This record gives sequence, structure tokens and C-alpha cells, in this order.
Amino acid sequence: MLDSERISYKLSKFRPSSTLELKAIVAERLEQGLPVYDFGLGETKGPLAPHIRDAGARAFQEGQTMYADPAGIPELREAVLRWLGLEGHYGIENVVISAGAKQSLFNIFLAVCNPADCVLFDAAPWVSYQPQAVAAYAFPVMVLPAAGEKNHLKVAPSDLKRNLKMRPHAKLFLLNSPVNPTGQLYAAEEVEALLQVCIEHRIYFVIDRLYWRLVFDGKQYPEPRVDEETKPWLIQVDGLSKNFRRTGGIRIGWTVAPEDVSRAMANLQSHYTSGPAVPTQMAALAAIDCPYDPELCRELERKRDLLVREASALPDIKVWPTEAAFYSFWDVRGLFGKRTPQGTLLASSDDVARYFLTEAGVVTASGTNFMQDGFLRLSFATPDDHIRGGVAALREAIAKLA
Repeated sequence: MLDSERISYKLSKFRPSSTLELKAIVAERLEQGLPVYDFGLGETKGPLAPHIRDAGARAFQEGQTMYADPAGIPELREAVLRWLGLEGHYGIENVVISAGAKQSLFNIFLAVCNPADCVLFDAAPWVSYQPQAVAAYAFPVMVLPAAGEKNHLKVAPSDLKRNLKMRPHAKLFLLNSPVNPTGQLYAAEEVEALLQVCIEHRIYFVIDRLYWRLVFDGKQYPEPRVDEETKPWLIQVDGLSKNFRRTGGIRIGWTVAPEDVSRAMANLQSHYTSGPAVPTQMAALAAIDCPYDPELCRELERKRDLLVREASALPDIKVWPTEAAFYSFWDVRGLFGKRTPQGTLLASSDDVARYFLTEAGVVTASGTNFMQDGFLRLSFATPDDHIRGGVAALREAIAKLA
């Protein structure tokens, strides 16, 4: 057997998750005693809420460690519907609990896509969408706004229709809102218009709403319409990792979908995970089955404002407005063509991110990870001193460019 045949062709092309690699970079620099300002991995900071911690620990102590329903324990599935305000529209047969929203998304691709089916993403897709689609033998396509559009990469109904006309074998359109990486939020009328296009073309409208509680400036999350027309085509993805502190590693996500899709996903899970761990499901139940505390949202909004103030004077960088989530998206194309003190030409987002890391100790995510060269993503779910110190270090690093 040739070395090239030892690993499946589709997986041999994969790289590790670029955003998770950023955490390793931070740890490595800290171990070496190098300066580091961490704007990399999108992970909430602070202590885990005691009631979430205690629920998971209690489940272990009481021996709740046996096999459960592959679709998730009924109590959590009921709580998901209350958490999303959907208890009047769906039953627990529409809910599947998974080992994180990543698995929920992968479940969807595997459940509804045939080999070579096309899946459509929005214009700055999160890093795992494309690899998951490829692993499901689907064909991923990014929907770009029409030339000349200046709506910060938001997909319009006309953009989606144009792609569906070219790709009649499309099976679903996946919209991430609030958007990772851009921090944008699709308005209610924008979501409705895209949903209507999907219904008309009889494709699934999948909305990844993982940051839906983190919406700023007094706005509310624009819920997609749920009625007899939309329910056969609407799939919602959510999870525990972003709306609470320190819950990313608990690895619990969920989907609310048409019953036939949910049944297929539960059947699939029964064969490849047997369902998520019961203690982590109990922790998730404790998190979402009580009134939500908006304290985290208020703190992140304050951090957003701090970062915008600090970064407003950076030369040759345009900072996009952040309406939700905890990301700041920077247009760094104004730095292209400049040279570092070592004479290296900056010609891509990767070059800029690498220079900021080596020269200033500032960890960012290159826009190429999101199919958008020319941009950087910065997570402001980071300590205030990282925000102030990191922007000051960037100012010095930019001043050194020729």
C-alpha cells in the first residue's frame, strides 16, 4: 500500500481546526515566556456557574452514567423547546441532543445529503462547515453577495436565488446568525426573505444560532418564522458553549428539526456516539432550565465598546460594527503591500496575522480560515488588559511597517 493510500482521500486534505490551533499557540508562547495578547479562540471566560457545575457532579455521584436515549434525555429535550420558545410548535420528537453544535451540524449533513448534493453557506463560513460537508460527500459552495454590494458580506435573497439557479441539486442553505466571524446579525426581515426562498425551492433552511443570547444595543434575536409552511424545511442548531461562561468543553448541542430529519439523526447517533454523556446533559439542563442571566451579554458589550475605542485610531485598518456574538472583524487590506522590519511583504491575511503574532504577540484568526482573505477576526471575550495592551502593541507594530 502506498503512503498516499493509507488515509482516505477526503480526510487527507483536512487541516486541524484553525481556531482551536490558536489556543495551542497561546499556551506555547506563555510557556516560552513570550508576550501574548489573546484574541484568538472564541471561548467565554470566567467561572462556571455553580448550578451547572453541581448538576454535572451530582449526576456522577448518583450514578447517572448508564446508556440513555440516543436522541438525548427527555427532560433536556423538553427544556430545549422552552429555552428556544418553541414548546408550542414542536414536541421532543423534533429535538436531538448531541455532543456539541459541531456534531449537530455534521448530523444534518449526514442525514439529508446524498453524495454530490450541494450545500450552500453564507459569505464568510465558519471554519468547520466546509470540512464537515466534504466528509459527508456533499459539495460545499459559498454564496457571495453580488459584485458591488457593500452590506458587509450579508447574503441577500437575490444572491441565494442566483446560486440556486446555477445549482439545482442544492439540498440546504446554512445561515450563521449571529455570524462567526463577522459579528453581524441578520434582521428579522432578512431571515424571513432567505427562509422564503428556501421554501420556494424546497431546500432546507438551516440556521446556526449558537450566539443568539449575545445580542447588543438593546436588540432582540430575530426568531425565524415557525408555522405549517416553514416547519418542513426549517432546522435550528444551538448549544451550550457560547451563551454561558466556561461551557465550551461540556460539549452539548441540539437541533430542532422536522420529525423525519430528527429521527434520521437520532438513528445515526445511535451508531456512532450512542448519544452524549448523561452527566453533561444534566449540566446543560441546569443551564437552560432557569431564567437566563444577561450579565455575560452586558460584559461582552462593554468589551466590544472598549475594543472599538482602542482600535479606532489604528492606521490602515477598518473595524466592522459588531451587533452580536463576541467577534470584531477587521479589514486589513490597507496593510497589504507594506514590508516588515525584516523585509517581508505583507500580501495576505495570513501574512498580517503572522506579523502581528511575531512582532506584537497579538493572536488573531486570519480571514482565510473563513474564506475571506483581507480580514482578521478578533475575539474580545478576553481580559480588558489584553484588549488595551494588545491594541497598543499593534499600534507599535504597524508603525514599524515600511
